[in-house]
Amino acid sequence: MSRQPRRAQGNADLNWSIVKGGATATTAASSSSSSSYPTLATSGGLYDLDTLNEDLVTAQRPSPSAFHDITEPKMDSLRALNKNKAAFKDMIRAADADVANHAARMRKLNESAEGGGAAGKDASSWREREERRRKWDAKADALKKEAPTILRLADTPIEGTQAEVTKERMARWQRALELYVYCPEEKGVDWLKLLEKLMEGCGEDEEEMLEALSQASQVCTNLLDQTSLASRDATDAMTEAEDAYHIRLEAHTMLADRVSEQAEKIEEQFRTNGRAALKIGQQLELAEAKKRQCDTASLLIRQWWMMENLAEQEELSGEELQVNEEVRGVIPSSSCRMDPLFTRPENSLEAAKALKALRTVVKSRGNSASGTLLDPMSRHRFDVTSKLIQRTSVALESRLLNSFSEIYVTGGTYDFSSPDAASRPGRLNWIQLRNLAMALSNFDGGRGLHKRYVQMVVSSRFPELHHGKSGNDDSDSDEDDDHLDMDSMRQKLSNLFHRVNEVCTAEFQLISNVFSSPPVGKGDATFDVTSLSDAVPFQVARTLLQRVISDPRDGLQARINDLLESIDRRGDFDAGTKKLDTFVVIHEKAAGLFTMLKDSAQTMLMANNKSRGDEDQRSEEYQAVSDENKRAVASLIQYLTTQEMSLSSSHRRGYLNLELRLLHHECCYCLDRTGAKLVIPKRGKDNGRHNQSMGQAGGPATYEAPVMPLDKHHLKKIGFSGLLNGVLKSSVLRQPLMHATDSLARARLMFGMGQGFGDMDSTARVITGIFSQMCTFYGNSFLFPIIEVLGDLLDTKPPAAPPNLPFDENSPAPDLGVD
Repeated sequence: MSRQPRRAQGNADLNWSIVKGGATATTAASSSSSSSYPTLATSGGLYDLDTLNEDLVTAQRPSPSAFHDITEPKMDSLRALNKNKAAFKDMIRAADADVANHAARMRKLNESAEGGGAAGKDASSWREREERRRKWDAKADALKKEAPTILRLADTPIEGTQAEVTKERMARWQRALELYVYCPEEKGVDWLKLLEKLMEGCGEDEEEMLEALSQASQVCTNLLDQTSLASRDATDAMTEAEDAYHIRLEAHTMLADRVSEQAEKIEEQFRTNGRAALKIGQQLELAEAKKRQCDTASLLIRQWWMMENLAEQEELSGEELQVNEEVRGVIPSSSCRMDPLFTRPENSLEAAKALKALRTVVKSRGNSASGTLLDPMSRHRFDVTSKLIQRTSVALESRLLNSFSEIYVTGGTYDFSSPDAASRPGRLNWIQLRNLAMALSNFDGGRGLHKRYVQMVVSSRFPELHHGKSGNDDSDSDEDDDHLDMDSMRQKLSNLFHRVNEVCTAEFQLISNVFSSPPVGKGDATFDVTSLSDAVPFQVARTLLQRVISDPRDGLQARINDLLESIDRRGDFDAGTKKLDTFVVIHEKAAGLFTMLKDSAQTMLMANNKSRGDEDQRSEEYQAVSDENKRAVASLIQYLTTQEMSLSSSHRRGYLNLELRLLHHECCYCLDRTGAKLVIPKRGKDNGRHNQSMGQAGGPATYEAPVMPLDKHHLKKIGFSGLLNGVLKSSVLRQPLMHATDSLARARLMFGMGQGFGDMDSTARVITGIFSQMCTFYGNSFLFPIIEVLGDLLDTKPPAAPPNLPFDENSPAPDLGVD
């Protein structure tokens, strides 16, 4: 450790002068017992000299003639230790010994530099410095206690003779000056104020003023010498403390270096041994996996032998084994010949997994490796055992399906807040349903359960759909009624959409909790994260939606078509207008229904809510399940979008054809009520009834209104008055525009509320088609015949001469040739 060399100080400046009563006396530092000692104030606070050991630190100030290598600490005891084996306590003891040796060496160096004799006697030892310090502190404490009295007496007038007043004033001023020097933190006294107090009582006499200043100078000189000596002593103490600090710091450095070397060795060992530990861990995992495979194979062999033994006993006895009755619990367990694994309900999950593994063995018989090694007797036993396994599987699946149906039909409130809530009275026990679904997933992927569940939902939650055929009979019976209550029909349709939305949203929650894999680490340890894929809930939800919406017989779309067909059977135009409103209601409700169904489907993504394991294998499994969920969600939403497009496109086509037909009828009826006659168009090749340009908006067969112009002969017959009071009447002109406005409003509702599959283009085409039909009506059917008839009714005569321009407005108008 390198340190800057310190400049050794001589002790020639150890003497100071004490001025008292006008006499000057020079004494040694050891004779100044009456003066007290100040503490050196540094930026870090007051340095405490009591921390130094009196037996170890007895050094004097170094000589200015000492060399750098002599003044530096030797640290022989510390360097003699073994750095690799020495304890930290031994290092500290050696450092303390080096501190004591260095202090003694510096003391001898100072004594030799001064040459001994009187100079050595004048050298102040550590004990003398400590004594002066205690005296300084005692005097400072006394002055602090007397500070109020000193400040008060400084301002108090003095009575007596001139000599007594001068002496007392000087004594008070000296006490105030000492308070200023010893206690600089005291308020109420400063140097300028002391000078003012000194000069107050001197008056105009120069001798008196000189005497006062002389005494004040002596007092100040005395205090200055004491303060200077205190600063030197504090510097010496700081130098000794610095040497001790550096020696002890060397001990800590040695310890830190040794610890750093040991840490590097440990790190190197960790890197070397860590790779070996990783390889060992991988081998252990491989061995554990092989052990699990062996255990699984051993269990499968024992189960096969058990089933083979039962099949052999059944064949030898000639008495058929009542598999269905034993599995369903009809026969008491004490009388059952089958293993309790298949007869007790609490073993359903293990039994389902075992039967799945056994069926896999049965399916593998066709392999070349297994088929060629079996003799005829072994093949016979294999066939008998496989039949027993198949019978047991059918019986167990039937029992599980019946249990699932009983729990679901019992019903109750859906409460998925916690597993404990499922066992409360009045709640649906979805925990048991999930356990049954886990077991049934081992039978053909749970397809039988999915069909049974969908059928139960439709039969119990949607009586309107399940009993749709009887509803059609009722509607047929009402067909003979003269009045059709469209309001009640639209209310019935709205209630149906609301019921579908409510039931599907609730069933989506049930599906996500029953048909998904349970959290790992909570509850039964036999649950496996891969036993139920998280894509299964979306498959079940899609099956349910397909049955509720798209079923050709009892689905939602079939019920809507039956409702619209019942309106068509009425055959009147009033029913057609109400049918248009029904189309709009259907489209609006369907758009809201599919939007809410999509939102409910997205909330079924359960991977983020599951408890993830700490193992890397579990994390990889959950990542795979999460990716599968995302694909399943996207597929389900795409299916809902396709169903919405299919429902909307078919209804839009029927709506647009009916809208254009009724608009054309209303426009023609407005003219017919005025007594005008219309010309029926002739059928020809160019007079089609379908608009092919609107195929994308209304389908491949969009209605195109025929052109039915006004009869010109009839218009000529009624004349000008008939035209003005008939077809040219303002109310007649406005009525077709009012019908067209209603059609545009319905078209905006019908084509402007889709979910992003070209509705802006479709809306534009529909509006253009309605506008084109109205232009054709007002042009070819209405205005063109009227203009031609007016031209024929007016008598025209060319004027004899052109009018003179400009002409006077007050004069008669020129002849324009028209009467």
